[in-house]
Amino acid sequence: MQFVSVVLGQIALFTACVANSPQRAVTLVFAGDQNASLNSQAAAAVRLRVEGSRSERLRSGVLIDPRGYVLTSFSSVGSVGLSARREGRSRPGTLYDAEDVVVELLDGPFSTVATSYIARVVRGDIRLNLALLRITATRSGTLPPSIRFPFVDLALASREPTWGAAGFVIGAEEDVPSLSVRRSAIVAGLRNSNGGIAGYLVDFSQSSMDGAPYYGADGSFLGVLAGPYLRPSSRVPSSWRAALSTGPIEDTHISGMSALRPGIWAEIDVFGDSFSASEDEYDNSSAQTTEQFYFRLPSGQAGTVVTEPVVLINAYRAGALLGTATGELFVTAETDAYVALQMPRPDDPRGLQLRVRFEPTP
Repeated sequence: MQFVSVVLGQIALFTACVANSPQRAVTLVFAGDQNASLNSQAAAAVRLRVEGSRSERLRSGVLIDPRGYVLTSFSSVGSVGLSARREGRSRPGTLYDAEDVVVELLDGPFSTVATSYIARVVRGDIRLNLALLRITATRSGTLPPSIRFPFVDLALASREPTWGAAGFVIGAEEDVPSLSVRRSAIVAGLRNSNGGIAGYLVDFSQSSMDGAPYYGADGSFLGVLAGPYLRPSSRVPSSWRAALSTGPIEDTHISGMSALRPGIWAEIDVFGDSFSASEDEYDNSSAQTTEQFYFRLPSGQAGTVVTEPVVLINAYRAGALLGTATGELFVTAETDAYVALQMPRPDDPRGLQLRVRFEPTP
């Protein structure tokens, strides 16, 4: 289908339970062989303002639950990889702000006045580069328990995109006071070692759109952007879905960095899922050719890290490089140290295995 024009309008969705704060939906109508309308799908798109150690970051996300849970990329709210070293944070999985993220909802595509809420990160996965936020308060105080937000239903988002399929992204854009809509297309699919789709490479990448919802030409929600990749909605962890179905999520849990136990092999269960080793690599596409795996080292113990097969090993603590080697690396006794294993990621990762072990020094 050839798109001739994009016409943006507004329709009323519902009245939120906060007085004088109605949430309206954005409707995008495409002229051509068919008409596709986003309706409440587009209303679920949000802007995120995240306080970092040096500055405020503008990012994007999408509401996936009427109680106020926002799906975004982990790179929007914290470190997914080597950027922890660049920005002086302790390790991957560290949040930019451990307490609050500002979530902004707009009444329409041309609205420049946002309704702001306070949220916190409750789930994260640095290998999948996904994060789940929970809106907990308004700017002025406690969030009314009866409030309901516009959202996209993950249970209905099961369609996988096809190669070359057209789509569009809705999210934040630097120096633009309202939400922006950008066209995009699926360039390639990336499979993991289990044969499943890890994600899709798209022809659009913009830092403030990181975490933005991606929609197909028919208006169906397909997933969120994670750097230059589309992480499909099917990859949202089942444990997150289960937690959402049982009630409010009170704790914070971030996965993707396991702890090595002395003398015990740790094995990578799925290879090919993590294709965003560093935010720096988004611009030069080298993230397509390497994959990073992270492990915490036993605290206060010196020892040697061994890998099978032989891969590059880097050891870090508090953002500082402790040492680098291939296959084996001796690390002195440190607190909160970790290793990053860097391994080439071929086009077909099926059958690949990676093991790592920490042998303590007697």
